[in-house]
Amino acid sequence: MKRIVHYVNQFFAGLGGEESAGLVPGHLAGATGPGRLLQTLLGEGAGIVATVYCGDDHFSENEEEATARLLELIAAAKPDLLFAGPAFGSGRYGLACAGVCRAVNAELGIPVVTAMALSNPGADLIRREIPVVRTGESSGDMRAALDQSAGLIARILTGETVAPGSEEGLIRGGRWNTRASRRAAERAVDLLLAKVAGGPMETEIPLPALEEVEPAPGIRDLGHAKVALVTTGGLVPRGNPDGIKSYLSTHFGAYGLESKEHLTADEFESVHGGFFTAAVNEDPNRLIPLDVLRDAVREGSLGGLHEYFYSTTGNGTPIETAAGMARDIAASLEEDGVDGVILTSA
Repeated sequence: MKRIVHYVNQFFAGLGGEESAGLVPGHLAGATGPGRLLQTLLGEGAGIVATVYCGDDHFSENEEEATARLLELIAAAKPDLLFAGPAFGSGRYGLACAGVCRAVNAELGIPVVTAMALSNPGADLIRREIPVVRTGESSGDMRAALDQSAGLIARILTGETVAPGSEEGLIRGGRWNTRASRRAAERAVDLLLAKVAGGPMETEIPLPALEEVEPAPGIRDLGHAKVALVTTGGLVPRGNPDGIKSYLSTHFGAYGLESKEHLTADEFESVHGGFFTAAVNEDPNRLIPLDVLRDAVREGSLGGLHEYFYSTTGNGTPIETAAGMARDIAASLEEDGVDGVILTSA
């Protein structure tokens, strides 16, 4: 019988929700949580011999240490394959699945499979390296996700090679050369003729469908408007207490401005990983122009300033994840009676 180790977070290990997100790595014998259904779907040819787990916050804040410990636990079970997840749309869980899979693949040299939603930043991190089964956004898609995962695992355990993103049901990875029966020029002309004639056509490289957002109406009277500051430049209190990631960000922070006339370098820093942050770290007001806006309020050209600024990093963050953060920030600002936002970027 082939041996499988299953990686899950604290919730799917049955050890608690957010209150247990700081849980250190550990292991349980056999299958637990979603692993029980996966075991049933796999049948008698493969068995989940151990479940390893780690709290989402603990992994995010102690990635190197947590990964090393998880590798020890996984290696001790002598598996033929590691399965991580499904993480669905949970960003922290997805990034942990990605980190564990990448480490196991590199250090233990065994096949790895994970499953998560296209919007999950973990998928972007490893979709070119390992097979990532595409799931829905929530655990309501659990049965379908495990059905697809079990079939893929069974094939890999028989020795079949499955390239990342190479087939339907997997999140698209890189690109591969294949041999076609007709030249690219001929195929392109056929596509063009079909389009001109209004007939059916399908591109060989499908592009993402991006949502068109209608711009909000402008603020007519700034002198009576309350505005808020939002940035994708990764400005956070020194030490980054909320663990905002320098790339593939999954969440944002809200930081108080009340009683502050300007931001100081000893209080704030940028953790953005996609631009040279020295100028911002020297003077954070270059990213969050609090000093100028305080003057505008005193002069009467601006009605008021929200007492918090919101910050995340826009470095490689998937559109779906960014849109989710934007909705949460917008809901909070609307509740607080904010009329408009000044959005600054790196």
